[in-house]
Amino acid sequence: MFFNNYQIFIYISLFVIAFGLVRYFTKLRLVRNLVLSFANLIVLLFFVKEHSLIVISVLSLLVFVAGQLLQRRNLNWLLYFMVSLMIVLFSIRNYPYVQQLLEQSYFSFVNTPILSVQKVGLSYILFRYVHWLVESSKRTIHQSDFLTFLSYIFFFPTFLAGPIDQYNNFHYWLGNARFIYNRSLFFAGVMRAFIGAVKTLGVVPFVIDYATDYNLLLPYFSPAMAVFVGALFYSLYIYFDFSGYSDIAIGTAYMLGIKIPENFNNPYFSDSLREFWRRWHITFSLFLRLYVFKPFINLYNRIINPRHRLLVSIISYLSTFLVCGLWHGETINFAWWGLWHGVGLSINKLWTVKVVEKSSFGSSFWYRMVSILVTFIYVSIGWIFFHYKANELGKIFELIS
Repeated sequence: MFFNNYQIFIYISLFVIAFGLVRYFTKLRLVRNLVLSFANLIVLLFFVKEHSLIVISVLSLLVFVAGQLLQRRNLNWLLYFMVSLMIVLFSIRNYPYVQQLLEQSYFSFVNTPILSVQKVGLSYILFRYVHWLVESSKRTIHQSDFLTFLSYIFFFPTFLAGPIDQYNNFHYWLGNARFIYNRSLFFAGVMRAFIGAVKTLGVVPFVIDYATDYNLLLPYFSPAMAVFVGALFYSLYIYFDFSGYSDIAIGTAYMLGIKIPENFNNPYFSDSLREFWRRWHITFSLFLRLYVFKPFINLYNRIINPRHRLLVSIISYLSTFLVCGLWHGETINFAWWGLWHGVGLSINKLWTVKVVEKSSFGSSFWYRMVSILVTFIYVSIGWIFFHYKANELGKIFELIS
């Protein structure tokens, strides 16, 4: 997080003031880009080494040029090649056993400087790359220049953990010259960052111990109940920590006059798992829906008879959330967590199609209340797979059995 360090806080505060003055006195995008690029560099050097920034800049130039070509010509092979390259780079950099496997073979390129880049923020950078490439191929990118693209990739409030902005939105707000609106956005950003700080610095410390170690609850509950209560605490912890960070990122962007998308919308009040994923980590969920789930739907429609729409949806849910789990971490427990949600979404789909749509109780108040409770409990149990590694999960199952 950027605001938990006094020195970074001072730098960001000074930059917000300086950038506001620049926006007020000049409407030139080039000047704003240069100032923003300088700020990105200064702040990110607290987290990322110079080598990593240079490698990412070179890779960004390659992706930008590929996007420019895709905007002008139908080059599906280039799109597939570049997206595959992003996936390969992500897999090698984030999965040590893949890198070790390649090192033992003839693939000596794994020791090249491009793969020694730090992991910090890498996943979210690759998301932006994929978004840029796919939308370029769809011709939805209407205005672009490399300096704006580089500012989009390195934008420090969203660099570490999102929200995942879209290029067109970032391009629009960077060029927005409405001073009165920017002033309102600035004060909204101050309040938003304050709310985020209260969540992460005020609430999280009270729940993090019980959330991350169920052993602290064993003196008060049975083993099964201690694990379950710990999962409930973890639900609170991960929400306040992650949404708090998102609030700070969004608030900081607001103070710079850039309106980035929301990332959370009261997810624990969702009445279905499908609704939960529309409210939790919204920008990531949108990315999964556009660039993973829909391609899986299209793929399985070619393999399976399109009349079996329900089967196609279920297999696509399982595939998408297996990818989602593996993206979060290289250990097997993340795959289990992803499949937990894939199975839950499949059951939710079957229940909706076979029961709810054929009855009238789906709209009742009490049905909604029960659905919210069941969804929250299901998500909370899922956090157990997310937090504990396979060997720890084995101990938990032994303890409660």
